[in-house]
Amino acid sequence: MELAVITLENTVTNQERSRQIRDLHKKKGQPLAIRFSEELTHIILEAPCLYIRHHEWLDEAVVIEGTIKKSAEYYELHPRTKGKTVNLHLDSELVAELELIRSLVSSKTQQEVLRELFVRGMRSYLAEKEAANSPISANKER
Repeated sequence: MELAVITLENTVTNQERSRQIRDLHKKKGQPLAIRFSEELTHIILEAPCLYIRHHEWLDEAVVIEGTIKKSAEYYELHPRTKGKTVNLHLDSELVAELELIRSLVSSKTQQEVLRELFVRGMRSYLAEKEAANSPISANKER
């Protein structure tokens, strides 16, 4: 998984800013890893999406690995490789099938959809396994 990374000098001010970033991530329920460089000279913050309250915190001394987007109350730092656009040319039958799938799952959460896919996959697997074992067991009985 790609991560957005900010490297700050290890100063008292930046330690406080790191705590505020950590608290914002806790409040939003988002993961955040905070570590220090080997020499303890820099603070390194890593997350799939970093949330920062003030743009002034991202001055010239800060090393940023990612792209910054302005949100309503804070700035978001996303990994560079995230959000690639791909243009596909699909035939009408496939488009119709994708639209049908979208309409069936639009009212469900991602967790519900994944659970349903898993259950259907397990049922299909067990049915195939039973079908494969049935002729063998029938031949053994004769």
